[in-house]
Amino acid sequence: MANIIGPNWLLSINMKQILFIFYIGVLYADYGGGYAGSGFRYGSNAREFSLAGALIADKTPGFYAFSNPALLQYARSSQLGLSYQSMSLGRSIQSFSFVKNLPHTAGLGLAILRAGTDNIHGKNTMNEPIETFSAQEIQGIISFGVSLGTRMALGINIKAFFASIAPEIIDVQSGNGIGWDAGFIYKLHRHIILGCVLKNLNGSYIWKMTKGDEEKSNEEILPQYLQLGVAFLGCRNVTFFFQEDMVRTPSKYINYRYRLGIEYLILNRIELRAGLMQAQGAMSSDEEKYSMNFNPSFGAGIPLKLWGKQYVQLDYALDPGNVGEGFSHLFSFSMELN
Repeated sequence: MANIIGPNWLLSINMKQILFIFYIGVLYADYGGGYAGSGFRYGSNAREFSLAGALIADKTPGFYAFSNPALLQYARSSQLGLSYQSMSLGRSIQSFSFVKNLPHTAGLGLAILRAGTDNIHGKNTMNEPIETFSAQEIQGIISFGVSLGTRMALGINIKAFFASIAPEIIDVQSGNGIGWDAGFIYKLHRHIILGCVLKNLNGSYIWKMTKGDEEKSNEEILPQYLQLGVAFLGCRNVTFFFQEDMVRTPSKYINYRYRLGIEYLILNRIELRAGLMQAQGAMSSDEEKYSMNFNPSFGAGIPLKLWGKQYVQLDYALDPGNVGEGFSHLFSFSMELN
């Protein structure tokens, strides 16, 4: 293993080999959807979504815990983050985060994220309409990050999960669980930052359903993630973000996803953003064979002055939809308390 990741091996790879590895990863990647906790994988804020979620090596004030807890060491003041994302098909995501800077380049964070769907039209076994119902997942996070010298930082998330499905038509169906994340940041150069996150370590839901006098319970394991990313900062007002997610599903199957984001700083600290997130790699039909394997995203950010030197950052993202579900407009606000 040491020979595989050592610098001599990296220097021996030519450009054709790099392109071949990238092509194979894109072609055969898949996301591993359909598992518990899917609502938390969409994105906690507009900037994150507009950059395709490729932010484990870059900081979004107020939302550090959702991308990489090691970023908390960058906090130089207390921060607030608030996001409301009203989406197509009755979906919505809300998030709130508070970051407190600690002495000696450390930070502490508290965050909560809710993902839900309302107005789900139910049908019985005869395909007849019945009442509408809803579903939601809530994630609470306690985070800590600390700098280890001038180049390296570590962080940890401790997470609690709560969920309910169709309480309108089922007496009680709810789930709860815990999990944790570990994050790492390494400053390779003043313009190059590397990031790594291990997500959902020992994470699971315990589902309980009660109907009448009958009660059942079941454990559902969350997919585990190894996320590797890099941020190229300050290149003529353009910043590039690249990330690869390696997903290990409860069935022990491992698949991959690439993410690419670009941010351009224009006048008065206004930022324009775009991203590409890999959709899927396995081609299941001839119709999909020639379709683009990446989902685009777009967004912008603008600082708004409140008073004196106090600003609030307004971020916007446009989700054009993956499978024709319609456009979604995402908004988030963040503030460094001066």
